[in-house]
Amino acid sequence: MRHPTGGNCVDETGCDFEKITACAFDGVPESKQVSFLACMDEQRVGTPQSCAQTCAIKDDLHYNAIEDCFNGPRGNELLANASKAFNDALPGSTTIPHTFVNTADVQPSYTTLKLALCQAGSSAKVCKSLVEDADGLNSYRKCTV
Repeated sequence: MRHPTGGNCVDETGCDFEKITACAFDGVPESKQVSFLACMDEQRVGTPQSCAQTCAIKDDLHYNAIEDCFNGPRGNELLANASKAFNDALPGSTTIPHTFVNTADVQPSYTTLKLALCQAGSSAKVCKSLVEDADGLNSYRKCTV
């Protein structure tokens, strides 16, 4: 989001979904953040609050704390911090989605992301099939025995 107040976010008028998501992320482990975000992405109908409440229940988060953050100054502070981070990282024109692995800017395609994540040290099962080609380019293949 370029401007959290008085502007729009990437895929909504206003920034209420981003604000309530930032509130849900505040102080919770990354694993719960990922699960919460996936749940929010799956919600098709409802307000930011009703969607967040559904996802908070699913992920065992305290919805009242999320709602208090959303309605209070903390929500605006988190949204302003997210806007600053976005603008610092991507000051000009950008694409959405825009993906990073650690600090490396990575094209948002499955193959490219998979390669970057594996090269960054992921222990995901899919990384076990990573091989180095003779010409030094990385590719994937199924192991045959």
